[in-house]
Amino acid sequence: MITKENIEYKRLYTLIFSMNYLFQGFTTSMFTVIVPIYILDLVSVTGDTITTSDISFIASIILIPSAIKLIYGILSDKFGIKNIGRRRPWIIIPVFISGLFWILLPFLVRFGDLIVIFTGLGFIINLGVMMADTALDGLILDICPKERLGRVQGVVWGYRSIGMIGGGPFLAILVVTGIFERIDYTFIFLGILMIISSLITFFIKEPTEYLKINMRKNFKKLFKDKKDVKTYLFSLFNAVSDGVILLYLSLYILIQLGILESQQASLNISPDDNLTAFLYQSYISLTVSAGIIIGALVGGIIADLKSRKLNVYIAMIFTSISIFFVLVNKDIVYFFIISGIIGIGIGWRHSAYSPVVSQMAKFHPKMDSTYFSLCNSLSNLGSTLGLTFMGLIFAETASYLIVFIIIAIFQLINLVPFSTISSSYYETPKLKIEEI
Repeated sequence: MITKENIEYKRLYTLIFSMNYLFQGFTTSMFTVIVPIYILDLVSVTGDTITTSDISFIASIILIPSAIKLIYGILSDKFGIKNIGRRRPWIIIPVFISGLFWILLPFLVRFGDLIVIFTGLGFIINLGVMMADTALDGLILDICPKERLGRVQGVVWGYRSIGMIGGGPFLAILVVTGIFERIDYTFIFLGILMIISSLITFFIKEPTEYLKINMRKNFKKLFKDKKDVKTYLFSLFNAVSDGVILLYLSLYILIQLGILESQQASLNISPDDNLTAFLYQSYISLTVSAGIIIGALVGGIIADLKSRKLNVYIAMIFTSISIFFVLVNKDIVYFFIISGIIGIGIGWRHSAYSPVVSQMAKFHPKMDSTYFSLCNSLSNLGSTLGLTFMGLIFAETASYLIVFIIIAIFQLINLVPFSTISSSYYETPKLKIEEI
């Protein structure tokens, strides 16, 4: 029986964790950069019709697994396999299945209804990734010494960010430069990498002895205080604009640049322009991602040096206003500048949100990770609902202007529940600049 106390944490473990997080990021980037253009490319060959609302619907369904991460946390806490552990089965099996479906995707999408097949496969793939993500977090907490935990988490989350920022663009460039003859090969390549990354977790020692937790009793306590309910509402509206911005922004820019054709709500792409679309989609994604990094750094400094409350207000307002500016000009340079600014708003808002929720979680020391997981699940759910609702709006109006205006207003609604939470709960003593 392997216990937590007799496991020696090795540098190899950090490398293995990092590889898994890296390809998780690749999956997220694939759905935002490669998949939308890939769908339009398939449609251009078959002669079918697809709309922005269809793509929005696909994205919203695919995102559902990220909104129920709390369930995976409970599963990996409660159920394991004797002599193997409770985390590893929830890493290897789901990721292996996700990787297999990435490999099969280019073949399966050619049979039957494109939207139905892509939605189903995307849901399964993201479900596996989210299950593994939650179990990986738990495994790190299980075996990593407290004095190394911060550094290890910083490294692995850094690798995930690299995957999310550069994964899709990297794979797109492999196609544009001719290293891969077809975009289909990127799916197969990613699938193989994911399967390998999941299997090498066998080299990590995991405790096969673990405590039994009364999840039901402790879970009920998370909903007994009004301040927690207010925090959950704050979390729900936190990322309501993210999915809409990242999907609709790139489609809108590609239409304005003439790379995509839009007739009413339908989208079309010429087979000759698919590589150009992949390339520009990559540039847009990289620009937004660079902005996210800058915004996250700025927001984190303000939260520690000034005020978490002020930081949330500025971040929410900045994000909402930046959305409107995309409609002001149609110059290509302006589009990339405003994409970066919108990215700053997204990153800033997340770095304003996380310290507040983390501090609120400390009121539940026995369930702090579950509390944080619940808030993130609600945040992801808000993003999914935002995509779904805006897809319905666009189906009726076929107007990007209306979608951008409504989602900007929706983002500001988040300030209502947040304003009712006493700042004494989440504010902390401020650091000096030399301590940052």
